[in-house]
Amino acid sequence: MENMKQPRLSGIPALVLALLALCLFAASAMAEEEPKGLMDVDLSSKPAPLAGDVEKGLDQLFAVLEDQSKTLSVAALQPMLDFVVNVDADPKDIEPAKRFGGRGICLRRDVSTDLTRILKFFYNPDIPNYLLCPAVLRMSGWHQGCEFLTRSKGLWEELPSLNETTPVVVRGREYEVTTPDSFAEAYYGYDLNRLIVLVRYQGKNVLISVSQQDGKSEVGRKGAILDDTRWDYFYSGQEGLNRGMIGWMDTFTYASGSVQVFVEQDAAAPRSTVFLFKWLKAGWAGMNVVQRSHIYDGTLRYVRSFAKVVESPDLTPEYLAEGLHTVLTMPDSRMDGLIREYARNFEARFKDAPKLQSSDYAKVIRDGGYAEVLDDKARRSVLALEKLKSMLGMETLITLGDETPRPVAQAPADARPVEVAQHRAVPGS
Repeated sequence: MENMKQPRLSGIPALVLALLALCLFAASAMAEEEPKGLMDVDLSSKPAPLAGDVEKGLDQLFAVLEDQSKTLSVAALQPMLDFVVNVDADPKDIEPAKRFGGRGICLRRDVSTDLTRILKFFYNPDIPNYLLCPAVLRMSGWHQGCEFLTRSKGLWEELPSLNETTPVVVRGREYEVTTPDSFAEAYYGYDLNRLIVLVRYQGKNVLISVSQQDGKSEVGRKGAILDDTRWDYFYSGQEGLNRGMIGWMDTFTYASGSVQVFVEQDAAAPRSTVFLFKWLKAGWAGMNVVQRSHIYDGTLRYVRSFAKVVESPDLTPEYLAEGLHTVLTMPDSRMDGLIREYARNFEARFKDAPKLQSSDYAKVIRDGGYAEVLDDKARRSVLALEKLKSMLGMETLITLGDETPRPVAQAPADARPVEVAQHRAVPGS
């Protein structure tokens, strides 16, 4: 990844420093106002605190993530699991304690699928995670040599032998690059450490996925959300924010963490609950400007795109992995030709979009120039997303040959994924 940069403050005249202070104050005030129209859910201005015994369960999960010598105790997780498994009311107005210097949110949603299918999609070395939540991730990958990649079998194969006393614990290390956020439409790249836990609880299969950002992100870059429902985004490659007089600022995600719990409520129906605890600290000059509404909006974007993929009746993990294999292993010459076509079609569709009317953005996409902004990793992620869209029956900007046989029926729950060349992403963007 690129070297981290510090905010450009040295040598700035006093007048500019005063303006910076004013911008920081204004941005902070905007954040405190909980912007209207950001999402379709109202959050309470006075959320109830998360119960202390639930917090202790979260404490233990992060402690085990940070220290490999610590042993995970299912008994210590019981209050947290009770809360997640049995809560019926929407927990949006419950706020977990501050962590990593940032505030947190709780989100709960149901998806119409079982845990086997979720694991085969979301924790499958042959399917990059960004394709499972394309509204919030542009790119992602597991670092070479991490435990997740060296396992001899898939996590879904652990489900038949799960018990309520001895959890399956797996660690991994990843990198992620986000899509533009809904606050200032900036995107970021960072590393994170992950802890994956499989256990049975109250007779239900449960997956717990804990993540913590490792160090400060790359500097934020300007982007634009063009159509969030169709996962259409613009990435300028330019540092800064897509927000008025503070657009020149160097911004970072300083810290983030999450505990995501998947509970298989009914494998026959099927139905699973997705419960997410999420914290984020981000801003500039060491200042955090993220409010709960920003975090909640991001989690809504995540769960909606995740549900669209895993609930699709026309898509199986095996089919997606095989389709991706044709994209991720295609020759560079073929990829470059498709990206040039993509850039021309992107310009034709979005050149009149209000968000792309600035001279800087217009210059990027003019005459198919968008292709020059996309490096090798970004190019393959573009093509992988286009392939996913085509498999879901969505409109695409390019046509990728349908070399992948479409399944005639859903694969059995215990079926092994087809053997495809392993896609092992490496850090960098």
